[in-house]
Amino acid sequence: MYLHFKDDCNTDSTNFYGLSNIRIRGDRMLKFFRKHARGWFMLLFMAIIILVFVFYFGTDRSSQRASAVAIIDGRVISESQYYNEYSKMTDIVKDRYGGALTADMLKQMDLKKMAYDSLLNRQIIISKARDFKMQVSDGEVMQTIMAMPALLTDGKFDRNKYNQFLRFNKITAEEFESGQKVSLAAAKIESIIREGIKVSDQEVFDLYSQQNQKINLQFVRISTANARIPAPTPGELEEYLRENSGAFRVPEQFKVRYLYFPGRSYAPVEISAIDVRDTYNRHKDSFMGKGGKPLSLEQAAPLITAQMKQNLGMQTALAEAKKAHDTIYQEQNFDAYAREHNLSPGTAGFFPINSPPQPLAGLKDLASQLAGLEKNETTRVLGTENGYYIILIEDKKAAYTPALKDVENEVRRQYLQQQRDKVTAAEADELIGKLRGGESMEKLARQKGLIIQETGFFLPGNVIPKVGDHPEAMEDLMLLCTSRPYMDKPLAAGDTYIIVKLKDITAPDPEDFEIKKEVYRRAALNLKRDEAVKSWLEKNKEQMVREKRLKINKEAKDL
Repeated sequence: MYLHFKDDCNTDSTNFYGLSNIRIRGDRMLKFFRKHARGWFMLLFMAIIILVFVFYFGTDRSSQRASAVAIIDGRVISESQYYNEYSKMTDIVKDRYGGALTADMLKQMDLKKMAYDSLLNRQIIISKARDFKMQVSDGEVMQTIMAMPALLTDGKFDRNKYNQFLRFNKITAEEFESGQKVSLAAAKIESIIREGIKVSDQEVFDLYSQQNQKINLQFVRISTANARIPAPTPGELEEYLRENSGAFRVPEQFKVRYLYFPGRSYAPVEISAIDVRDTYNRHKDSFMGKGGKPLSLEQAAPLITAQMKQNLGMQTALAEAKKAHDTIYQEQNFDAYAREHNLSPGTAGFFPINSPPQPLAGLKDLASQLAGLEKNETTRVLGTENGYYIILIEDKKAAYTPALKDVENEVRRQYLQQQRDKVTAAEADELIGKLRGGESMEKLARQKGLIIQETGFFLPGNVIPKVGDHPEAMEDLMLLCTSRPYMDKPLAAGDTYIIVKLKDITAPDPEDFEIKKEVYRRAALNLKRDEAVKSWLEKNKEQMVREKRLKINKEAKDL
C-alpha cells in the first residue's frame, strides 16, 4: 500500500520521511536525525569517544604554543594531536568500509572537522569537570584500569601488560592514573547531560519511518544540446579568450637529453649461496607459499637471488648516477662524460612541463626540477623503481597565451558550450519556478517536449536510480513534501539539468515497527542524547571564548 500525502511542510507536519514533532529547541533534532541517523556517523561517534588523558600532561608548554590549534585553560591542543586524531578517525572508517570506501565518501564525512571538534570538545568537557570539582575515587580509577581490554590476559588484569604499556608511553603509573581520574570526571559530566534525556513514541516512529520508507520521484532532463545560441562575433571570442586565458595557455616546454642508469645493468651476475642462506634465515617468515605454508631454503632461493640482484643493482646504479651528476655539475661536461663512460644519451623533443614523454613520465618531482633550471643545466639524480636519470636542459620555451587565430576553433567550441549551459540552466530555473508556482509537470513537459520518467521506489541515498550519484542533493530531497514536492534548484549532470519531483512514499509498516520498536527507541535515544551533548558543548565553548579561557588559533578549514 502506498501513502499519498496530504501534509504541509510546516513544523507541525510530516515530511516525506514522516519525521514529525521531533524537537530539541525547535526543529534541530529533526535536522540532526536527517543528517546523522543513517550510515557511518554513530559508528564513528561511538568509536572515538574513548576517554583519553593526553591533554592533562605537558600540553601547556610554551614551546608548543606556536603550533597550537587552540589553547584551553592554558593547555595546548597541538597540530600533531590534531593530525593523530584525524589519522585515527580515518583508520576507523577504513576498517569499517574496507575497499568500498571512496575518496568522495571520505570528503563527505568531513573527518578533518570531526577530528578538530573531537579534540576541542573533549578538552571543554575536561575543563568543565574541573570547574564543577567532579570527584572520582581511587577505587573508580583502579576499577576502570583493571577493566581495560588491552591490559587483560584471559579476562584478568595483567600487571606485566600494564607496566609494558606505561614504559611504551613513557609515563609513570601515577601520571596515568591521575589522567584517568580527570577522564572519569569528564565522563561523569557527560553522563549527567545525557541521563535526563527521553524520547517519545512519536520520535521513535519518526526514526523508523526515516530509515524504512521508500520514495518515488518523477524527473525530466533538459539538455544543453537543445539550446539555440547565435554565432559568436570575433569580439565575443576575443573577450572569452581574454577572460579564460588560463585554459588556453601553452605551458613552459623543454627539450632535453638524459643519461639513464638502469639497475639491471649493474646487478651482480651471481649471489653467493652463503648470502642467500643468511637472508633466508633472517627473514624466514617472509617466504610463504600457497596456504601460508613456509617455503624451504631450496624453494625460496630463486626469489631471494632475484631480489638481492635487483637491490644490489639499484644500489650500484644510484652510486654511479650520483658520481656522474657530481662530475657533470662541476665540470659542465655532459657529452664528454657520456663518451668517456660509453653512455648513450636519450633525447626528448619539446614537451610540456607537466606532460613528459616516456620514459621520463614516471619520474617523481620532474616538473619541479625542470621549472627551476635554465638551458644547459642538469637536474639532480631522479629515480624510478627500475633506475636513475640525469637530465640536461638542451632548450626551453616560455609559457604563452596563443593568439585567437591559432585556437579559434577550440575557443568557439568552449564559448558555445558555456552559453548553452547558461541558457539551459536559466531554462531549468524558470521551469522550477513555474512548477513551484502551481503549474503541472505534465503540462510543461508537453510544452517543452520533455519526457517524464520515474525512479521507482528506493531508500534515499547518495545515488538516485536512473538519475545518478548526487550526494549534494540529499539535504534538499529530505525537505520535500506534498505541498513542496520540488527542489529549489535542478541537478547538474554533464550536459543536462534534471528537475525532480516527489511523487509517492511507501507507508510505514505498523507490524514491522512493533517488532523493531525497542531497537529504534535505543537509537533515537542515543541520537537525542548526542544532540544534547552537542548543544551543551557549543554553549560552553561560546562561554569560554567570551571568558578568554579558550583561544582558537586555527579553525578546521585552516588545517
